[in-house]
Amino acid sequence: MDELMTLIAVGLVCLLVGAIIGYFVLARIKPEEQSRAALEKQFNEMQKQQQDYQHQVSTHFDRTAELLNDLAESYRSVHNHIAEGARHMHATGISPLQPLPEGRPVLEANPATNKPSQQPLDYAPRQPGSKGALHEEFGLDKSEEDVKPPMAPHL
Repeated sequence: MDELMTLIAVGLVCLLVGAIIGYFVLARIKPEEQSRAALEKQFNEMQKQQQDYQHQVSTHFDRTAELLNDLAESYRSVHNHIAEGARHMHATGISPLQPLPEGRPVLEANPATNKPSQQPLDYAPRQPGSKGALHEEFGLDKSEEDVKPPMAPHL
């Protein structure tokens, strides 16, 4: 009898240990958890790619602004060189070309904070008491003398 009780106890302990191990293994390979973890990983990677892309765009436009300023400075230098040469070589000493002011960047780093412009209207505004642009008589001056019914052509 003692051997039977030992056998039953060992069986129950093995069953309990197996159930605990099975629970942890099942929780580890649960499909919802795996897909959620994969989605989180993919989301984090995409978020990092988006941040990298935004940084690249910002860097690109900063560099483009620098290059445009350099280009504008070069054009200004060429223009001023031509204006100076024209002033010295012109018969009267007065050149029709005027030098451009130096030392001011063409593209401002901080654009002026003006009021934003208004969107264009997709309709013609009408004056109070007048017919609007979409009215069938808009722009037509009809007097009673001018209105004649159409006549049939004579054959």
